[in-house]
Amino acid sequence: MAAVSSPVPRRERLRRATLDEIKQTAHAQLAELGPAALSLRGVARAMGMAPSALYRYVDSREVLLAELTADGFASLADALEAAFTAGDPHDHLGRWLDVARAHRHWALDHAVEYTLIFGTRVPEGGFVGTRVAAELQRSVTVLFRCMTEAIEAGLVDTGHVEAGLTPTMQVRLRAWAGDHGVAIDPGGMAVCLAAWTQLHGFLSLESFGHLPPALEDPADLFDRQMIDVFTQACRAIVPASPPGADDPTRPDRTVGSGPARMGGR
Repeated sequence: MAAVSSPVPRRERLRRATLDEIKQTAHAQLAELGPAALSLRGVARAMGMAPSALYRYVDSREVLLAELTADGFASLADALEAAFTAGDPHDHLGRWLDVARAHRHWALDHAVEYTLIFGTRVPEGGFVGTRVAAELQRSVTVLFRCMTEAIEAGLVDTGHVEAGLTPTMQVRLRAWAGDHGVAIDPGGMAVCLAAWTQLHGFLSLESFGHLPPALEDPADLFDRQMIDVFTQACRAIVPASPPGADDPTRPDRTVGSGPARMGGR
């Protein structure tokens, strides 16, 4: 016999309902004024509450913004996970394109949330910061899985990609993988990072109105670039040694010539 869950106490239901109303009101302020102008006093005024009463639900403006950021990442992660699950696991390019399109559709349909989570610094520390990090990681994991499964299928020679990275970048990417408990070599992490940055670079330009107006609907261009970043990764065409690698005075680049070419046309 299935266990019967206890009903949520009325006080807790009222608290959750009030917190939801606070978030909805704050969301409306974000849409109208932007993150920089959000204030607890303004939210309280719009709700007909005393500002002091609002602090029973959120400790500060920063906590409220972090809650909204976590909700935004959670919504994005849900959309990406749904697209990934619905995709054909044997069609790696097709599934990557499905996930990338889902990301774009979410960004365009959730302009306020996109601006908040990708246009401001991600909150750190504390319970709320931990939740933000978890939801962010959930969304990134879906994007990375598209690439890591292509790697596991033998479509990408990560060793060849790694050869195009500076030693310093190899160390950094290996540490990044370790921080997130991911068993991917530096070449694989570079492939994932190239796809991630190409995706967000395009979406940010589109979302903030920086693409040429003559493009009108850039959906075809987006698809072309997402296909390119995947196929370039699969070709893994990089020089054995990046330009200037033998020069002891050469400053380290963020990424070597391999991943840079992966994002190119």
